Amino acid sequence: MDLFAFPMTASEFFIMFGYALIFGGPVIVCNSFANFSRIFPYLANPVDFGKKMKDGRRIFGDHKTWRGIFFGIVFGTLSGVLFWYYCVVKHDKFSLASNLDFEMLKSGFPVYPWYTGFFMSLGDHFGDLLGSFIKRRLNIKSGGALPLYDQGFWMVTGLVFALPFIWAEVNLWFYFVTMIIATPVLHFLSNPIAYLIGLKDVWY
Repeated sequence: MDLFAFPMTASEFFIMFGYALIFGGPVIVCNSFANFSRIFPYLANPVDFGKKMKDGRRIFGDHKTWRGIFFGIVFGTLSGVLFWYYCVVKHDKFSLASNLDFEMLKSGFPVYPWYTGFFMSLGDHFGDLLGSFIKRRLNIKSGGALPLYDQGFWMVTGLVFALPFIWAEVNLWFYFVTMIIATPVLHFLSNPIAYLIGLKDVWY
């Protein structure tokens, strides 16, 4: 039985959803630590070094810093290595659900090279910087919202940058679609919390 074939039971679906979160985890970690990095006093320089384009507006703005780039890539890459280790090396050591056949379960673990998190992190930052660039051209202030784009385009670019390394994953289509749908939901749930504890300047 293929765990990810339709139709499926509720248990199989939730396990499948969990695998999708593991699969896109490096992008989520990268994006999260780019925000958390503000607690560190170093590398706070804006990526655009304060420079403006011919329209008189900043290239990216003060909210995009080298600190966020650095910590996002470091922790996104490390999380990719961690997920790879448990999914590929240690997957026969544990099971996510005791009521399902273990052989069926372990065949469903996401599989990609250990360095995939690095490219997912690069894609995440590319999408984030592209969004900031577009906002400045639209005269949206730094930190301002660009609906839909802010809520998950970085997940799209994160997965696309890693596509050459994840193409062989048999459940790629499901993981990709699931993360595109789930990311905005996770974004809306987590951002208000980050705002309340001072990690973000805006709740969105």
